Formats: sequence, structure tokens, C-alpha cells
Amino acid sequence: MKKSESGWKKPINALASRLHWHCHFIQKFESEHQMQWRPVNKAYSELSYPKIHCGLTVEERLTKWREGKTGYPLVDACMLCLVKTGYINFRMRAMLVSFLCHHLLLDWRLGVTHLAKLFLDFEPGIHYPQFQMQSGVTGTNIIRVYNPVKQSLEKDKEGSFIRKWLPELSEVPNEMIHTPWDLSPMEQQLYRCELGVNYPQPMVDINETGKIARDLLWGFQKRIDTKKESQRILSKHVRRAKKVNKLSPTNALINLSDQKVE
Repeated sequence: MKKSESGWKKPINALASRLHWHCHFIQKFESEHQMQWRPVNKAYSELSYPKIHCGLTVEERLTKWREGKTGYPLVDACMLCLVKTGYINFRMRAMLVSFLCHHLLLDWRLGVTHLAKLFLDFEPGIHYPQFQMQSGVTGTNIIRVYNPVKQSLEKDKEGSFIRKWLPELSEVPNEMIHTPWDLSPMEQQLYRCELGVNYPQPMVDINETGKIARDLLWGFQKRIDTKKESQRILSKHVRRAKKVNKLSPTNALINLSDQKVE
């Protein structure tokens, strides 16, 4: 196949881009392999996480996340699928990391090894940089706080993936399966899904926790020491171009001010 052949230019360019970023992250990990144990942006070593959050201890939060018992169907289904098969797609991996670090306010290092053990395609050069990027501790990337309900509605509208991995929700209708906590007591009996009995109540309120995480991370990203470290990272790992395409990965990488809710 050749780029000049009809229909092949876009997929070949996409493959070349993925190979480029694959090599970029592996080289970055080789250059700063300490990121296996500490943030690549050293300023984030001072970022503190609460021992109690939403009335839950660190161990309680971590255990519920690991076991797929958060009370958010897509999060739980993804974790159970990963445990069983060793694979979920990139967006769902990012959502699991975001839920751990943003909504549960847990240090990324508490979850990084757990997922590494589960991924059949584990590659440290990809895993550690991506984990830090998704947890928001690089200072050089857009802060993405994933909303698991929004992701569920967009990516599993009919609830087929959720039903496969959470059979206790199998009888809940499509319009309710993404937010089973909205079921009335009578509906819970009707659909054989009793919250707190065979499926957990949501462990946190993502509207509240999302705001807390954004305020914390955005405030930390504005610090002088964080910005100084960000410049060091960019100088070392990013080749500056005279003109940067607004939609290019490089432009996304060097954006120091954007926040995003997914």
C-alpha cells in the first residue's frame, strides 16, 4: 500500500503518528525512569492527598476501585472486564485513572501497579507517562477530569457492555442503567437491583469531587515551581517547531492552561 493510493493516506498517517508517540513516550521513560516512583514534574511531589475523603479512608477508596464496587456502572464494568480479560480501550483506561486520582483523590502511585499487573499489553514506557498524564501531575498537559456518567451515556448508550459485566443490572432499563441510584425503592424491587444489597450506592458524588479535583490541580498547576519544572520537561522532551498546527499532538502537549471535563 502507498499513501498515493486512494483511501490510504489518512490511515497511514494515523499509524505513523501512533508509532511516533509510542517512541516518544518510551524514550521519555528511559530518560526519566524515576517517574516509575515519583512525578515527572518534581513539584507535584508536594501535592498532598486527604487521608479521609467523602467519609472514606484511603484503603476503603482504593479497595472499592480495585474490586469494581464504586457504584458507578461503567467504572465497575471496566474494572471487572479488565480483571477478566486483561484489556480495555484507551479511553476507559484513562477514565479508571481519572476516577482513582480525581474523584477518589488518591495518589496515582496507589493504583499504577495494580493496573500494570492487569494489562496484557503492559509497556512501562507507555504506562507510567500516560498514568501521570491522566492523573494530572505533569504540569504540561490538559487536565482531564472524566465524568463516568457522561462517558457511559456516550460510549455505552444501550448499556450492553455494563450488562455483560454487571449482571445484577441486567434488568434495569436503558434510560436508568447509567444512574441506578435514581431508581425508586419500588423500581429496585421490580428490576431486581437493590442498592446497597446486590449493587453498591455511589461511593462519592462526582459533581462535588470533580470540582474539588479541578480546583486542587488547577491551583497547583499555577504555582511557580510547577511552571518552572514544566518548562524543564518541555525543553528536554519536546522539539519546538516554528509553526505548530493547532490540532497537532505537540500543541496539546505544550498547552499549560487548558482544563477539560470528559
